[in-house]
Amino acid sequence: MSTALMIEIFGYIGCIFVIISMLMTSVVRLRVINIYNLIKLSKADGNHYDMIRGDKEDSYLTYFIKHYKEDMKKYFLENTLKLSAADTIYTVCCEGVPAGVLAGKKEGDALEISFDYTTPTYRDCSAGRFLYAKLAEEGYKKFICKKATEGHKSYLEKMGFVKENGVYVKNA
Repeated sequence: MSTALMIEIFGYIGCIFVIISMLMTSVVRLRVINIYNLIKLSKADGNHYDMIRGDKEDSYLTYFIKHYKEDMKKYFLENTLKLSAADTIYTVCCEGVPAGVLAGKKEGDALEISFDYTTPTYRDCSAGRFLYAKLAEEGYKKFICKKATEGHKSYLEKMGFVKENGVYVKNA
């Protein structure tokens, strides 16, 4: 989607909100709707996420990777999307809907991450924060990402990874 089209859509949505607010006979109703949505947003604390341990032979995982492959290529090298080296796979779901997948290899109390992908809908980093907190609860003390592309580096830094000797590392 081009930037110009997105700006145009945003403008139309803004106009619709202005028209709706002008058609309302009471501003109180509009404020109630606004307060309701603010409360709903403030309660988004990660409790609606679930983490499911997966298997590289899982048919849904294969479908998920195939479905999002083009988007995943923006953030990961194509050979990292192959699950042959992965022995640990987790799917993060938001209210029952798959939001992301993490695949890696367990090395003691560390996890070497092959890929940590989140679908475009859930890219506010809340799924990642939930995932790494849950993995720490499961006993992982260190997360290592050896192959970070330019597109993925900013996400890793937001998650608390630090670059050490060309490798991104996060301590739980």
